[in-house]
Amino acid sequence: MPHPAAGAQGVPGRPAASRRSRVAVRVAVPMLGLGLAAAMLTGCSVSVGALQHRSSSYPVSGPVRTLVVHGHVGGIDVTGGNSSTISVTEQLTFRQTAPVTTHRLAAGTLTLASSCPALESCSVGYDITVPRALALQVADDVGTVRLHGLAGRITVQTGTGSIELDTVSGPVQASTHAGQILGQDISSAQATLWLSAGQIDVTFSAAPTAVSATATVGSVMLRVPGGVPYAVHAGTTVGSTQVSVTRSAGSPHVITANTTTGSIVIEPAP
Repeated sequence: MPHPAAGAQGVPGRPAASRRSRVAVRVAVPMLGLGLAAAMLTGCSVSVGALQHRSSSYPVSGPVRTLVVHGHVGGIDVTGGNSSTISVTEQLTFRQTAPVTTHRLAAGTLTLASSCPALESCSVGYDITVPRALALQVADDVGTVRLHGLAGRITVQTGTGSIELDTVSGPVQASTHAGQILGQDISSAQATLWLSAGQIDVTFSAAPTAVSATATVGSVMLRVPGGVPYAVHAGTTVGSTQVSVTRSAGSPHVITANTTTGSIVIEPAP
């Protein structure tokens, strides 16, 4: 007497072909899921195609009192000059679709901004020349911001990257989460410097009225002109503090420096 096939045992009355079909479906569904997942990962690629570079330059004339720059990835250089015209050069880097850049002048404020296409990486750098006394507001997610020869109020922040100040005389507010705040020939009366992780290293060419420098994890180095006393308030939770300037609690020149972990040095400028 013939025996039933091994695959048919335990399921009397059901055709073997039907059971094989159901097994095939169970195998096909996970494979289909893997295929869809692979397709989705392929669609998220940001490095397809050859790297492309473009640049665009244009002047901006008109009654501009404040320049605002919203950067995402890329360096931003701003230089003060004697011309009343603003000159902008945009440097674009991308692989497939060029980023979109905009500039808009309204109520005395010129705003520059950029954005990358969805699911693509890109960078937009700016090289800008402005009237020396123009007020400036710069925000950059990733990149180095360099500011030179400016006398207006400066507000600058980066997510990751350095802030470099050179020959600046207006009030300064600078902050970065990870990077450096570097300055030389700074004659600003007021300066507020903050970073989460990194280094603050700033040299003043004129005795400031109020300086605040704060680093959560990192070092603070401030050099100020000698010959005048300073009211110094400096402290660190873990680290060292070295103050070699002349100190006076009643001085109109106030320096406040703090770190959670790191060193503080306040010394006369060379």
